[in-house]
Amino acid sequence: MATEIKNIIFDLGGVLLNIEPALTGKALTEMGVSDMESLHLRLSESKLYQRYDSGICSSDRFRHEIREVSGIALIDAQIDEAWNALLLDFPKPRVEMLHQIRPHYNLYLLSNTNSIHFESYTRTFRDVHGEEMPDLFDRLFLSYELGAHKPDPEIYRKTIALGNFLPQETLFIDDSLENVLAATREGLIGFHLVAGLEVTELFKNRKLRVDAEFLLP
Repeated sequence: MATEIKNIIFDLGGVLLNIEPALTGKALTEMGVSDMESLHLRLSESKLYQRYDSGICSSDRFRHEIREVSGIALIDAQIDEAWNALLLDFPKPRVEMLHQIRPHYNLYLLSNTNSIHFESYTRTFRDVHGEEMPDLFDRLFLSYELGAHKPDPEIYRKTIALGNFLPQETLFIDDSLENVLAATREGLIGFHLVAGLEVTELFKNRKLRVDAEFLLP
């Protein structure tokens, strides 16, 4: 590659943090939602998930719409529990990888996320690993704070501007090909982490593998 990569932007869910979205539906079903498929469809049509991740609606509004659409008087703690059920573990080898490569690269996080999830996975990370998750990165770029949502071009433009780095020196890693292609259209180098590939395999001797196949702008 002609230009040396100096910055690496990681996606969170599906790359560093294991997730299983179906577990949220399972939790809501156990709390009394009789037709989870219909509920999910209605929430998707109203773009509630995207609006919440983009910071357009508050956590209180998010919970209110869940109650309204489900028709069940769930308390806030129940909704939060179900919403966080999809969050699994942040494996130790990935934490160690971030520590090992940080002397060689500037590390960033770009995630479609929201305040309920952020509070949950950062608390769990602290309890499990004994350190603060944000401290692994030079900066976090969170959709609900940026007011934009991957693969919206605006979120990449804001990230590049706020990070003050050159796109051609910056690698973006995501498990969604759509998100990666959108990033390359904004000048970033992309890497699609396909199912079954562990992110730690992208590195060798604390540096990016020379044989890795990147998607160029």
